[in-house]
Amino acid sequence: MTAPPAKRPVRLETVSALGRAPARTGRIEPPPLPPEDQSPWARVRSLLRGAFLENLILKFVSMVLALTVFILVNTDREREIVARVGVSYTVPEDKVLVSERIDEVRVTVQGPWRRIKRFDEREIDRIHLDLSHVQGGEVLITPDMIQLPQGLHITSVTPRVLRVAFEKRATKDVDVAPVLAGRPLHGYIVTGTQVDPPRVTVRGAEGLVSALPSVRSEEIRVDGRSDTFETQVPLVPPDGVDVSPEGAVAVTVRIEEQLVTRRVGPLEVALEIPGSDPARFKSEPAEVTVVLTGGLRAIERALEQGIRAVVKVSPADAARPHAATVAVEGAPPGVGVQVLPPRVTIGPRR
Repeated sequence: MTAPPAKRPVRLETVSALGRAPARTGRIEPPPLPPEDQSPWARVRSLLRGAFLENLILKFVSMVLALTVFILVNTDREREIVARVGVSYTVPEDKVLVSERIDEVRVTVQGPWRRIKRFDEREIDRIHLDLSHVQGGEVLITPDMIQLPQGLHITSVTPRVLRVAFEKRATKDVDVAPVLAGRPLHGYIVTGTQVDPPRVTVRGAEGLVSALPSVRSEEIRVDGRSDTFETQVPLVPPDGVDVSPEGAVAVTVRIEEQLVTRRVGPLEVALEIPGSDPARFKSEPAEVTVVLTGGLRAIERALEQGIRAVVKVSPADAARPHAATVAVEGAPPGVGVQVLPPRVTIGPRR
């Protein structure tokens, strides 16, 4: 009797350190083709997959490091910016600076970009030029006159030289000249002005002050006005001249109705003879001239409406030649009337 065949040991599935073994399936995956057996497009896809998906963490870290180095290098690079710096002066008390005054200079500031981008020109103190003991000539403006934040420096200053000239300071009293602009309402005119104070004291360069007859005011508009008014206006002295007292002056502008004289004529003398035909009588001279004096608007209205030269006589007086006074109809009240000649001779026609 033969011995039974020995049993083959049972193979157990184990769990590796990296995870559970995949379960067996009924489908058998074909082994991947070697690169030489793949199509060209398959090989390209395989290369791209490997370039972008393999070692992702390492590639990300490398990109961050490269970007950090780029930022550090660029922020430390030297840059330049142009800024403006104000200029102030101290001049001798008995002199006036008559040369061109420079109120600001342009400077080129250089430094790391990290400091340049935080730089604000408004934080720079003015350049102070002490000219108290300078007789005239050229004054240098150097970079050490300007204090910049740490890490920044100045490479150029424009202009580098200031030319100065002085003149003796003088004082003088002058009139105030009000300046009027525009036109009052039609029929009205400006008849005068009154200023308080009428004179002011000016101080400045001797040559300028000695040639200054008055100080003008700002423009005072009188457009469309028909009444006297008062206003406060500042004075406008020439450049380099100071005025005392400072501030505005009071100016009274007088506006009145415009008075005119108008000659009208010759006008035919109209005869009014009750109960008789005026055509039977005549006037010697037959025409007169009328002179109107008064407000422009009133006279213009009278001329628009029309005026007449009239002689009124009775039939008895008209029957014999005699002198009669010429009256004017249509002249408004307040308007002076003069007739040339004032009397005419009335008589029958022959």
